[in-house]
Amino acid sequence: MGRLVMVVWLFVLMVITSSYTANLTSILTVQQLSSPVTGIESLISSDWPIGYQVGSFAYSYLQENLGIKPSRLVSLGSPEEYEKALRQGPNKGGVMAIVDELPYVELFLSKRTDFGIIGQPFTKSGWGFAFQKDSPLAVDMSTAILKLSEDGKLQQIHDKWFCNLSCPGERIINAKINQLHLISFWGLYILSGAMALIALLVFLLRMVRQFVRYKRREMNSASSSSISSSSHCSHIVFNFFNFIDEKEEAIKKMFAQFENRRTDASSET
Repeated sequence: MGRLVMVVWLFVLMVITSSYTANLTSILTVQQLSSPVTGIESLISSDWPIGYQVGSFAYSYLQENLGIKPSRLVSLGSPEEYEKALRQGPNKGGVMAIVDELPYVELFLSKRTDFGIIGQPFTKSGWGFAFQKDSPLAVDMSTAILKLSEDGKLQQIHDKWFCNLSCPGERIINAKINQLHLISFWGLYILSGAMALIALLVFLLRMVRQFVRYKRREMNSASSSSISSSSHCSHIVFNFFNFIDEKEEAIKKMFAQFENRRTDASSET
């Protein structure tokens, strides 16, 4: 039983050690692959090339409002160029990051899960619909947008078109969920605990059974040989805990001695 419990414990230890090694490797790899960019401030204070969409207001905003040199700005015209420039990186002729309007960025990320948004949006200007002056469509359109926003359908439309694979926020949540914790091994804990408990119960039952057999044989031996060997057995008192302390071989020897005494007593009578 001890060997069986040890095998189960070794199996649990092997699984936990392997999982810990895999998680540690993953954590170190993620730390090495994480971008040094933390937001627009880190881009401004560095010398890394920055990508922007051709024809976007981002070029003038980065140059005039944020004071970034034009030599650091790289124009990109398509999502494919976005991906190529990001994968090349600043050391291979690419860019360190891309500054673009949030809808375009979310559309780009909807089909590519190995990129993400760093930092918070740093402009508050949004998009809108332009109508002729005093057009009745402006009121109807604004009312419809407000209604969709209140009902939650506007967010559903956003998730449908921009979160085909996963949204940036969902990626972070999923990454936390996929991490292994102590509770992840509850099945192994139950298995090892159950095996240890079963082994303990079997051991106690065996000891009780052997102790009962020992006491019975002791009483029979004492009664059968009370004349010749009562002095040897009358002062021998064993309790259960002392009996458990005995080794398996010692217990077998005691049973053998009882058998020999019974044989001797029967031969004398």
